[in-house]
Amino acid sequence: MAADAEQPLRIWGGNLKWLRCASIVLPIAFLMFLDILRRAFFEQLVSTLPGFLAYYAVVGGAVVLFAFTIFRAVEKLQRRILEQNRQLAALNSIASAAASNVPLNEILNLSLQQILPSINADAGLVCIIDADEEEHSVACYSGFSRDMVKNIQRAKLKDDRVAYEVYRTGHPVINEDVFADQGVHEGATREGIAAFVSAPLKSEGEVHGILALANHQKRLYSQDDRKFLESVGGQLGMAIRKAVLYEQAQSQNRELSALLAVGKVVTSSFELQDLLNASLDTLQKVTQADAAEVWLMDAGEESLTLYCHRGLHREAFQERTSFHLGEGIPGKVAQAGSLVLFHDLPSHAEFLRRSVVQAGFQTYCALPLSYRGKLVGVLGVAAVSPDVLRNQREIRILEGIGEWLAVAIENSRLYQQVQDTAVLQERERLAREMHDGMAQLLGYINAQTIAVKKLLTDERLPEARDELTKMEDIARDLYADVREGILGLRTATLRKEGMLSALKEYMQRYMELSGITVSIDNDGRLPPLPPSTEVQLMRIVQEALTNVRKHSRASNVTVGIHRNGTHLGISITDDGTGFDLAKLPARGWPRFGLQTMRERAESVEGTLVVETAPGQGTTVTVSVPVLGQRG
Repeated sequence: MAADAEQPLRIWGGNLKWLRCASIVLPIAFLMFLDILRRAFFEQLVSTLPGFLAYYAVVGGAVVLFAFTIFRAVEKLQRRILEQNRQLAALNSIASAAASNVPLNEILNLSLQQILPSINADAGLVCIIDADEEEHSVACYSGFSRDMVKNIQRAKLKDDRVAYEVYRTGHPVINEDVFADQGVHEGATREGIAAFVSAPLKSEGEVHGILALANHQKRLYSQDDRKFLESVGGQLGMAIRKAVLYEQAQSQNRELSALLAVGKVVTSSFELQDLLNASLDTLQKVTQADAAEVWLMDAGEESLTLYCHRGLHREAFQERTSFHLGEGIPGKVAQAGSLVLFHDLPSHAEFLRRSVVQAGFQTYCALPLSYRGKLVGVLGVAAVSPDVLRNQREIRILEGIGEWLAVAIENSRLYQQVQDTAVLQERERLAREMHDGMAQLLGYINAQTIAVKKLLTDERLPEARDELTKMEDIARDLYADVREGILGLRTATLRKEGMLSALKEYMQRYMELSGITVSIDNDGRLPPLPPSTEVQLMRIVQEALTNVRKHSRASNVTVGIHRNGTHLGISITDDGTGFDLAKLPARGWPRFGLQTMRERAESVEGTLVVETAPGQGTTVTVSVPVLGQRG
């Protein structure tokens, strides 16, 4: 800016020096020239009165002509100085605005109002260039019609010969006689333009915008005008560059924030409906979309079903809730595996939900949701405005969110499969436990019932009474087993309160049922565990406590919960009779109970250790890896 300001001063200084010299030297030189002529050629003529008068008339006329010439040069120089002062003031104002924190549109508007009178232009506009899309759009204008400005908005540079030349070369394009240029004659006639100049707005050698100025009369653009426009182009180019960099930083922050928000949602729950609702709400905020939807691939992979919709006009989007592959936009995207984007939705007959078109939607984008090459669904985004999803940043956000959603959808399905498998495995274990436990007891009671009937028939009443007493004890134990089993199943579902709370609840009820005192030895909060691990630990503790009640004759039990590095250990220690591990029976307790607990531990990559001896009680210890440490 300092260099730009000093250049006019040097010009003015040079002209002033020339005037000073000319006003002194030329009169002296002229008088000396006349004196020489007089002495050499007109000495006798000047000695007469007519000659004398003629001689001094010529001298006087020459002095007057010289004075008028000097006066005109001074007036011209004054006008030039005033013009350059005005341009300097405009440059200072523009530079001050460009260096401030004022929004870009305000800077450009203020600058244009300063530029027009400074260069004596009748109309002007400022365009900002989108290099990625190779488009330019009007940011502010004055003196042009709205129709002309509307035609320039989001216009391709290659379709505008003048704008493309300025952008390509980085030099101004000047036309001082528009009507002689057939290429721009028609548009100039409508606007009444006779001359124009289009100057680049540059920063660091890159064109970020274009300043177009026009006059309704033919005119010449001076070197001062061109230098002024060059200085203005540098200031406004820097302002646009700064605004673009700021907007890019803000866009990247919004993009990262959106992806982070969606990432948190999709990793916080396995409930597919909840995470899709939250993700689509976030998507609408960052893309300015008015509606969003997710279509999921059916099990047969031949059709899509509308699973989730968020935003405006739900009923219109639900006009169709399923598409076969290749049918409608979702079906075509699923089949082709590529993104589709429309900004003129009513003109596309392949969009089959006409209620959406009638609701006023202009923009629709659909992209495939794929996880490791497998299509799991389609994401659809719609907007009423045709200007939404115009830049690559918004498309990148959509693709990033789509990747998160694909992972979330696949994780939810896998989780459901794991849950279904766990349910089947638990049913199998319960069936085996019932077969080896309750079924055998019921079979024994059935056999004893037949034996008692025979004893009664033979009138062997004392023996029958003894058998009935045994059957009563067995029935009482069986009833306790059933109640304990129901309690265990009910406690295993206490998921919201956490496993520790569920264990305490179970032990309280266990003490009420069994009369055995149970205490917990816990060294702090439990580390995070997968749901399947929590369920198996609960069932192992329940099985161990059931064995204590039925077989150990213990009075006290201690349940210890301790973390050991990457593993969590739970021990159940009783003060009962114990048993000899080397002399386990081929079937029944304790072999069957230990086998069941060991299978449960191994199903979650854990281990089970039993320490016991006759008369010394029993300790059952299970160890499982904590979340994130599983092999």
